[in-house]
Amino acid sequence: MTEQIKLAPCPFCEGPPCIDAFDFITGELLAEDRPQSEDLDEYYSAHVWCHDCGARGPDINSCTLGTFEHQFGLTVMQLMRIAAERWNDRHANARSAYDLSEAAGRNLFPGNDDVESGPCN
Repeated sequence: MTEQIKLAPCPFCEGPPCIDAFDFITGELLAEDRPQSEDLDEYYSAHVWCHDCGARGPDINSCTLGTFEHQFGLTVMQLMRIAAERWNDRHANARSAYDLSEAAGRNLFPGNDDVESGPCN
C-alpha cells in the first residue's frame, strides 16, 4: 500500500481538496489504479482542486516531468501523489517574495504614489 498524504485545506477558503487525473491528450478522467501502458506512450495530467471555491493547484503532467525532471514511466497514482505533494507545498513557495513586497509597502491596494510598482507590474 502507498503511504498516505494528508491534503492541506484550500489556502483561500479552507475548503476540502479533491484530486483528479486525466489523459493528457483526450482529457478523459482516469482512475487512480489505471496501469501504465507497456510502451509508455500514454501521458497523464493531475491536479488538486478545492471542492468549495474551485481553486486549483499546479497542473502536473507526465510529459513535463519526463522532459524537465527526468521522471519517466509514472503511473496515474504516482502522478497524483506528486500533485498532492505540490498542493501541500505551494502556499510557501513564493512567501519570501511576498514578504519582500510587504516590507517595501507594495502589498496595498490601491498603492501609494511614493512606492515603486509591486511584483505584478
